Amino acid sequence: MHATLELARRIDRAEIDFCSLAATLGVPDAATLEQGGGRAVYCAPGSPVNKVLGLGLDAGVTDDDLDAIEDFYAERGCPVQIELCPLASADLPARLTRRGYVLQAFENELARLAPGGPVPSSSGADIRVEAGTSDGPWLQVVSEGFASPDRVLEGTSVPRDTTTTIAGVMRLFLHPELVRYVAWVDGHAAAAGVSFVSDGVLGIFGTATLPRFRRRGLQSAIVARAMNDARGRADLVMATTEPGSISQRTFERLGFQVIYTRAILVKY
Repeated sequence: MHATLELARRIDRAEIDFCSLAATLGVPDAATLEQGGGRAVYCAPGSPVNKVLGLGLDAGVTDDDLDAIEDFYAERGCPVQIELCPLASADLPARLTRRGYVLQAFENELARLAPGGPVPSSSGADIRVEAGTSDGPWLQVVSEGFASPDRVLEGTSVPRDTTTTIAGVMRLFLHPELVRYVAWVDGHAAAAGVSFVSDGVLGIFGTATLPRFRRRGLQSAIVARAMNDARGRADLVMATTEPGSISQRTFERLGFQVIYTRAILVKY
């Protein structure tokens, strides 16, 4: 696969469709804005779906477009977070910098063609993956899993109330159109994830594993199950990971490749 403009449009649009769907679940103040070829989403203060994707991929971006996006978030007291594809309009990075945006991080967009046949799971016989499980185990696993990252920057620590905070955020992903997965090991809920199909693109998001069950193939088992469940409904599969992360290596072992790296630009 090659990083074409058409492919980038499909990937960015699928992810922002996912964000838009999650933002609307029981959140009366949620809103979206189509501008400059992309979409801005607002859900609630501190929500991970407060972002702009697809900007400059379908059309040129004018100053009026950027003004509208900034006004959209200013009205809601929210920083502007633009996740910029490198295939977007070439003048955008410099223009955003002049407007006060700061580069905060990078994220990798990975994709592969949907498998033509069943994807075998490399996990052990003691592991089973269930779809559409009750909310309790899923919410507990993703909250505890994301509260205990594999990599913590030197000199930082994870706040004690992080699990509770993350649980509040992850409740957004209980939308009935999202498929939730839980991987069980000997009767214990050990890993979880979410999938969503949009316009023929299967997105696999929010995979998390409890620390004591890591490096046992649980994430791979969830990804394989999601791809198998979406057979016939998607021709492309995508995921977003932190560059160089264990998750990235897991997806690559399953046939995904990095298509492009987004720059995360923020204006407070």
